[in-house]
Amino acid sequence: MPGQLPLLTLILVCAAVFLTALDQTVVVTALPQMISDLQIPILQVDRASWIISGYLLGYVIAMPLLGQLADRYGRRRLLLLCLTLFALASLVCGLAPWLGEQNDLSFLQGLGIDTRSPGLVWLVGARVVQAAGGGAVVPIAMAVAGDYYGRRGLGPALGLIGMVTEAGGVLGPLYGAWITQTLGWSAIFFLNLPLVALLMLPLAFFLREPAHRLGIARQAGVDLLGAALLGAMLLCLSLGLAQEATLLTAGQSSLQVQSQAEATGTQGNPFLIALALLLLLILVATELLLQRGVPAREGVSEATGGKQRHRLPLPGRGAPLLDLRLFRRPSFVAAALVSLLVGAALIIAMVDIPIFVATVLGETALASGLALLRLTAMIPVGALVGGWLCGRLGSRPVAVGGLLFAAAAFWLMHLWPLRVDWNQITLSTLLGGWGFGLVIAPIGVIALDAARTRQAGLAAALVTMLRMIGMILGLAALTSWGLGYFRALAAAFVPPAGAAPFSSAYLRAYTAYLIQAAHTVYTTIFLVAGVLCLLAVLPALAFRESQPVAFFKRTPSRDEQSSGASARVMTGKVQSDWSEGAPAPETREGDQL
Repeated sequence: MPGQLPLLTLILVCAAVFLTALDQTVVVTALPQMISDLQIPILQVDRASWIISGYLLGYVIAMPLLGQLADRYGRRRLLLLCLTLFALASLVCGLAPWLGEQNDLSFLQGLGIDTRSPGLVWLVGARVVQAAGGGAVVPIAMAVAGDYYGRRGLGPALGLIGMVTEAGGVLGPLYGAWITQTLGWSAIFFLNLPLVALLMLPLAFFLREPAHRLGIARQAGVDLLGAALLGAMLLCLSLGLAQEATLLTAGQSSLQVQSQAEATGTQGNPFLIALALLLLLILVATELLLQRGVPAREGVSEATGGKQRHRLPLPGRGAPLLDLRLFRRPSFVAAALVSLLVGAALIIAMVDIPIFVATVLGETALASGLALLRLTAMIPVGALVGGWLCGRLGSRPVAVGGLLFAAAAFWLMHLWPLRVDWNQITLSTLLGGWGFGLVIAPIGVIALDAARTRQAGLAAALVTMLRMIGMILGLAALTSWGLGYFRALAAAFVPPAGAAPFSSAYLRAYTAYLIQAAHTVYTTIFLVAGVLCLLAVLPALAFRESQPVAFFKRTPSRDEQSSGASARVMTGKVQSDWSEGAPAPETREGDQL
């Protein structure tokens, strides 16, 4: 294989990763215009959050499942298929307003789907499918890096993939704001078509399945049942939390709650949440049964203690989607909880900051994107510094410090006045991005340290999935709660004395009152997000590396270097002795459980 081919292939795959990462956040600054064009009533704007939640939901479900499919059917074939799916779904996203006008979706009301804004239904459905295509790109890119690069070159290759993933998330809001202000929000999705075409042509030519994988491409199974259970559980829990949060809004009378439930179809909240918990139990039981199965190929028997166990070839049943054994290790559980809570707080900042600037301050979409850029641009900077500090101070103080920085930033956002100046916005968002960035490395370090070497990739994928699940649930619950709070404040409006209903004086007063109400809602949500960051400090205090980290690192003397070299020679001998016999044991926290 020519020496330049792996590098060219990696660059092309990274370009695909960047494009799909861009679409995770590209609609954040376009939401106000989308709400207007899709004719979503102001008292139902929480439904617009599903434009983001739908993409996150599809992404979380598709990422582990399509990673398994890539192992089974090959990287090149599945990557091209998923990019095609991504492009077709992007086309439907752009055509969503027109499709909503041309098609009657009233039959979906029987499934509990609100069809009063049919364009939104089309858009959310297309975003889920779009994410299903985009969600496969990251695990396939990591697998391609592993195929083309050995152990020595894998670290830099994965670092490049991680860099372009973060860059896509950082630039997405600004890119979306610029496209929305110049060409309209539909162009965000239409532009994906030529970009995907430009990527697919060279990928189809240069990306090849390595020779060492040709004989094993179809051996692994695929856990379709686990993916279906995970998706159904997250969907029910998101809907249930969103509807329950709307009903639990403070200040509403029982009559308001009843009328609101009738208007939004939220009578089934306890049922949805209970169903989500039931699906979670079934998912856990299913994954545990798969993990207890014979680790041989499907349909092959194995002798165990004098008895024969036979694993039947069941359709849609293969390697478990989630390895739940990792959750027996306290440090990994702590990292998972921090990742979940950080995801919920982060998505609140990424959604509510641009909407605050657009609605309360009345700024343009580009100004909203620039406001959010102050936060997102600091995240990779904080991540780099956090990774360096983890090697000096340890993961626990770095994680706690980052969470306290993020909580302080949300407190400053909570204090934003109605006419906040840009210096206050800059200070708050830079501090928030710095705090969120500092937390990234400690979560990864603790998760990987708690896992065995052969489970490192799975551990990293799980904490990433949990961060996205936190985003889905946080956006569903807090956005719906905020809308319910806004409804209660709007219902308490008292018109000025002497103003005739719907007169110019009445409308001016009502508009000013709604802006003040929106300001109250957003600053309260920022306070709740800060509380989530403080709650994340509790599991972060349980972070513990398997090896202690020295605060001061000194250069060893020549004698120490010589003794260290001797120790490494002896270690190599021990490892070689183990390799000739049984595999060397790996001591990890929680293995005794």
